[in-house]
Amino acid sequence: MNGQSQDLGSTSPLISAHVRRPRAMIFFHWATLILIVLVVGLIFVREGIEEKALRTALINLHRSIGLTVALLALARIVVRIKNSPLPPSADMSLPAHLAAEAAHLCLYALLLALPLIGWALSSANGKPVSFFGLVTLPPLVGQDEDLADDLAEYHEAGAWLLLGLVGVHAAAALFHHFVKRDNVLRAMWPARQR
Repeated sequence: MNGQSQDLGSTSPLISAHVRRPRAMIFFHWATLILIVLVVGLIFVREGIEEKALRTALINLHRSIGLTVALLALARIVVRIKNSPLPPSADMSLPAHLAAEAAHLCLYALLLALPLIGWALSSANGKPVSFFGLVTLPPLVGQDEDLADDLAEYHEAGAWLLLGLVGVHAAAALFHHFVKRDNVLRAMWPARQR
């Protein structure tokens, strides 16, 4: 099998135990996670609040942070392309490697698409989208109640899909770290372990 059939516990000589991803990639990865937690948390908190002014402030913050997630996704893509090809951080079979790449592509697509769908949803509802109060963005679509209903469904379904993929991504990282005992998680860890 072209030299790919190895003992599961062995490490390829091409894979260093100290492979680290570029600092910018690590920063954008963890910053994105923090912002996703915030953006989702804001929506759940907002659901339990009745005061209109506070609900408006929370949805505006949700929109701004969502747009920041999209900007970080673009930055992550640039850093990824600039540093391609990335050195492998662990031995993986071809199917496992392809699954990991597909999951990353889906994550990037959702990180870009969800904020844009949210922006279009706000536009269809006739709500202005402000980026942290600094600039008001132009509407992406005209006001349309039916379109707004469809976009709301897409936005919610996409958000649940994103959360599911983030969960699978985290579970895979933990599996690599605790079961396979390879370098996948350490390669993206924010601080160098001693």
